[in-house]
Amino acid sequence: MNALLDSKTSRHLVRWLLPIALFASAPSWAVDQVPAAGGSAVTVNGVRNFNITGSTQILLDGQPIPAAQLGQIGAGYNVLVEAENANPTLTEGDAIQIDLRNLVRGPVTSVAPLSVLDQPITVNGETVLIDIPGGDLANVGIGDLLDVSGYLDPNNSIVAARIGWRTDPSSDWKISGYAAGLAGTVFDIGTQAIDYTGATPLRCGAGLRNGDFVEVETLPNAGYAAGSVLSQVIEIHCDDPNFGSPPPGGATLVSLEGIIQALPDPLPAPPTFTLLDLQIVTTAQTQYRRGTIDDLGPGVRVEVEGTYDSGTQTVIAREVHFKQAQVRFEAPVEPSDVIPGQSVTIMGSTVVFSPQTRDEDGIAANGLDSSTQVEVRGLVDNEGNLFATRIRERGNPDLDDVELRGPVVSIDRPQLVILGITVDASGAVHRDQNNQPISADQFYALVRIGTIVSAEDATYDPIAGIIVAGKLELEDDVALPPTTPEMGGVAAFSRGTITQLGGDRIFGNGFD
Repeated sequence: MNALLDSKTSRHLVRWLLPIALFASAPSWAVDQVPAAGGSAVTVNGVRNFNITGSTQILLDGQPIPAAQLGQIGAGYNVLVEAENANPTLTEGDAIQIDLRNLVRGPVTSVAPLSVLDQPITVNGETVLIDIPGGDLANVGIGDLLDVSGYLDPNNSIVAARIGWRTDPSSDWKISGYAAGLAGTVFDIGTQAIDYTGATPLRCGAGLRNGDFVEVETLPNAGYAAGSVLSQVIEIHCDDPNFGSPPPGGATLVSLEGIIQALPDPLPAPPTFTLLDLQIVTTAQTQYRRGTIDDLGPGVRVEVEGTYDSGTQTVIAREVHFKQAQVRFEAPVEPSDVIPGQSVTIMGSTVVFSPQTRDEDGIAANGLDSSTQVEVRGLVDNEGNLFATRIRERGNPDLDDVELRGPVVSIDRPQLVILGITVDASGAVHRDQNNQPISADQFYALVRIGTIVSAEDATYDPIAGIIVAGKLELEDDVALPPTTPEMGGVAAFSRGTITQLGGDRIFGNGFD
């Protein structure tokens, strides 16, 4: 499966989504930046500003670097910020330590899909490319050296936030992930076998075990190729994938970006889920942004803001923010609409498969034998590209029982445009984000360009590209929750993506 889209092709396929990319997905911070106090700060996920002081320690893959080097690095790194004097909404604070992390560093082992040290890499419209020749990953070949920073999914593949080009062939290699298949001194991270003979695992308690999250650094392996055993390990240590070292006792304010690993079945109400080995506990007051409870699932990338309880080692979530707008289709699909290992076209939209796609019915892997009602859940990045997070069969094809959900592109009451489809809501029942009936006037007072809306109990005319909706429902918490007074003094941890350094905007096309 090729997770790397040709940029011209993807823009052509989703040109109707450009209004989303230009207006709806681009968060307010991308348009109107407010420099942090003093001009020396790091911003995480667009809204969390941490001042850099003379005592702030800055690390890159565990090695200290000066603040001046941080300023040259640019955006996109996965970063953990330990802070003090944070406000209760974790939008301001003073950085004690800034820890930038690559998940993998080494030679390219495949270009279709892109892989580094046999770890599959998913690239989307938010991935920042640093010093890549021609600014195009099509110019990257087998054996070229790359740094990849991003987020690990349950399959041990990486959703890249940043990919950087390396020119020094003598620099160390690195790989991170969950240990599996341990036999003596050999184990696997994903499909990469590693032999750590001669190295002692650090911070692993009584020793390395299957399931431990580990970081491994090696010397460059002469003659290495895809499928080789990685050796010449110079350091191996176990780590906490969220915090590095967990916060000390008591409650600590946290914001954590990552990819959901697992949900219990059946899902309790309110839900709990696992994010990078940490249990997230929601409450009836938890707010959801750019998606709903129904969108929680393995492989979905979220940021959770809340309070970490060291006693129970859980986070009580105040807010769950889906990092890309969540979309959903349910409609008839023909066998010719599925390209196994690549994409599915449904209701006129092409949705790309990735290592994060859940495929219980084998549609993504094997295609369809006959016309079938199919449900596709996915996300849309800030360039309008659609990626499937789940695909499954829903019985016999039925144009009178379809569903469409996504960001609103235009509003012309009683019609909306969602994912290129005109939705006629003239006879629809309107509901709020809590599935409670509201009037049409109340609905249109709340909906905006970019608001996630679901058209359900609907009839679809594929020739005209029109849906007649029986129910129209808001899928965003459109009102912000009340906040506490903005006062400092709180200890905090924030893991996310660097979007700004100092007072200068690094990029403005979205990392929301």
